[in-house]
Amino acid sequence: MSARVLSLPLLIAPAFFAASFASAETFYVSLKGDDNGPGTRSKPWRTIKHGCSRLKAGDTLVIKSGNYGSERVTFANSGTRKAPILVKAKEPGKVILNDGHFDLTGRHHLVIEGIKFVRHKRGSAISIGDPASYIKVKKCVFLDGVGANGIVIWGHSGGNLALTHHFEFCENQFIDTNEAGDQDYGLSMNYGMYAYVHHNYVFGRHHQAISFKRKFWYGIVEDNVFEGFLYTAHYQGQNLNTGREDNRSRYLIAQRNVFRPARGYRAKTPIWCANVEHAVIRYNYMEGLESIDGGWGAGIHLSDAEKGYVPGNPAHVLIYGNVMRRIGGTTNNPAIRVLAKCTDVRVFHNTFAYCTRSLGFESRQGLLHLVNNIFFGYKRMIYEGDARNSVFSHNCIVPDWKEKSPTDFSKDPLFVGPFEPMVLKGLNPHFKPDPRADACRIKKGSPCIDAGAFLTRTVGAGSGKEVKVKDAGWFTAGFNQKVPDAEWFSGGFNEPQGSVIRIGNSGPLRVTKVDYENNVITVDKAVKWADGDGVGLYWSGKRPDVGAYEYDEKGSFLIGTSGIETSEH
Repeated sequence: MSARVLSLPLLIAPAFFAASFASAETFYVSLKGDDNGPGTRSKPWRTIKHGCSRLKAGDTLVIKSGNYGSERVTFANSGTRKAPILVKAKEPGKVILNDGHFDLTGRHHLVIEGIKFVRHKRGSAISIGDPASYIKVKKCVFLDGVGANGIVIWGHSGGNLALTHHFEFCENQFIDTNEAGDQDYGLSMNYGMYAYVHHNYVFGRHHQAISFKRKFWYGIVEDNVFEGFLYTAHYQGQNLNTGREDNRSRYLIAQRNVFRPARGYRAKTPIWCANVEHAVIRYNYMEGLESIDGGWGAGIHLSDAEKGYVPGNPAHVLIYGNVMRRIGGTTNNPAIRVLAKCTDVRVFHNTFAYCTRSLGFESRQGLLHLVNNIFFGYKRMIYEGDARNSVFSHNCIVPDWKEKSPTDFSKDPLFVGPFEPMVLKGLNPHFKPDPRADACRIKKGSPCIDAGAFLTRTVGAGSGKEVKVKDAGWFTAGFNQKVPDAEWFSGGFNEPQGSVIRIGNSGPLRVTKVDYENNVITVDKAVKWADGDGVGLYWSGKRPDVGAYEYDEKGSFLIGTSGIETSEH
């Protein structure tokens, strides 16, 4: 948003915005047009770059179908908060740019919709440099970039992240079938703030599909489908620090995404959580296939180490409600692999079914808290290193593992099933969850029902919304409380993101604030509690179940996601 618009007195702002709307126009571009014309429906312009150079705040440019070649598009003006500039294909996916490029550097309040970028070679199809803000890219296709990227945000590398902020990317397709030159990144985000990435489709050979690469603060990646990725589908804090360069990302959420191989394309590492502080990985579904090479990957990689760089050290990371099936493929890849130092990483209420290996520890500095998880049908519980520095509690581990803790148990969890092999599919753009995760629900009579531990307990009796607990580190408020102008987003930051919990007999309750230093959580409804009441992700029985799913005769659900609206159980 431009400073000029922000500084307008309140008395004249309404008149300004009214004038913006009054002068807003709709223009057109067609292969049969003429850039010397007026750009109207009957007399359209010929090139996209000419059309975009003419747009003012509130204007719309409609592009008719066709191949517009290798146009290099820039904008002469920005939109405003109330009057953004919209550039859209008349028919999404039918406006094609061959090695074309949109440069949005220095621009604000733009919407790009429905453009198909093919075989882009020079850096990226869309570049966003500082300063830039309030940009949405939706329903676009990025096909077979040749050693190039789909979208790149590159803000102020000197550290002023506030120059580059507010981005939304949705319903786009990042497709890479070109073995001659891979599309390196689908979406690479560097030195910026506030990105909401949702309902995108990724297919093929990407090196890294969606990455918070360098020092990006506040990001939500949700409801995306990843089918095939050569290396890593989603990075939380990719680049490590050097002695002079701080690349650490913060406040990131990855939730409800689907990761799996596709016909002809492997799926190496769904999520790599490396150089990040305060992250949440929850309710994702990941699946491999015994006959598919997984590379040297893992379901979730934690931390990273590279010569000349400071080890990643992900800190304050919550991993819960995820379902993994058959991670590893033809390799020995584990569900979770620790590569270097980790600080306060908590893995709880996940289900790992038929993964080749359950856990890998390349570093003894990788301390994990593993609570209320199901590890079922693995060939080896610990692949590399050992878990001596990690804490295990109330996990279901089958087959039996001689090093399990006294509270872990080895009994068949009685999954609903069936566990039929995945059928690999070709290109099939969609943004829907995978129902195959439901095979990991548990049946009535499962030993996992009411067998879990409370994540923490209350300290002292009381009533109200602020509750003191023994350890508030198990919960998140969702990182969106400090996001300005959150209502600009279509979801994500303007929706509740806090953990859904139960305190004693009261719940579901939404966590709205966490004071980690004093172990106080704030919830959305006033409740009463006794000293020592159990606290955990919302559960329906006497105690939490073990695994990602909570059994309920009225309908099982991913723990902590119940739709019950009353605050009393």
